[in-house]
Amino acid sequence: MRTGMVGRAAPCLVHACTITNKSNGSVYVRVLYEPVRKQDDDIHERRVEFELAKSAQTQVEEAEFDMGSYQMREAIRTIEVTRANGQTQEINAPFDNVNGVELDWLFIIEDRNIKSIQPNSH
Repeated sequence: MRTGMVGRAAPCLVHACTITNKSNGSVYVRVLYEPVRKQDDDIHERRVEFELAKSAQTQVEEAEFDMGSYQMREAIRTIEVTRANGQTQEINAPFDNVNGVELDWLFIIEDRNIKSIQPNSH
C-alpha cells in the first residue's frame, strides 16, 4: 500500500544580510522586518536605518523578538533605498534567488536597481 506524502514548501526568509553600495553615490537605507503580532495582539515592527557611502558595505545582524516563552527570529521584508536626488527604490520579500532560510544574504545597490544575490556567487 502506497501512502502519499504532503509537504509544504520551505520558507524563503532572510534573517540577516550584507548590503553593498556599488552605485555612484551615498544612499540612505531602510531595512524593514515582517511585523510580529505579540501575545497581547499588539504589532511590533522593527526597522533599521543608516547612510551607506559609495563603495561601502554594512552587515545587518539577525534580530530576535522576545515572545515571552521563546525567542523568534525576525525576517527581513523590504530593503528601501533613497538616493541623493530623492529617488526611492525597494526590493521586497520573497527576494530573488532565496530558496530557504538565509542567515547572511547579499543585497547589492546599483545605480538603477537593487540585486538579491546568494553570497559568494557574484
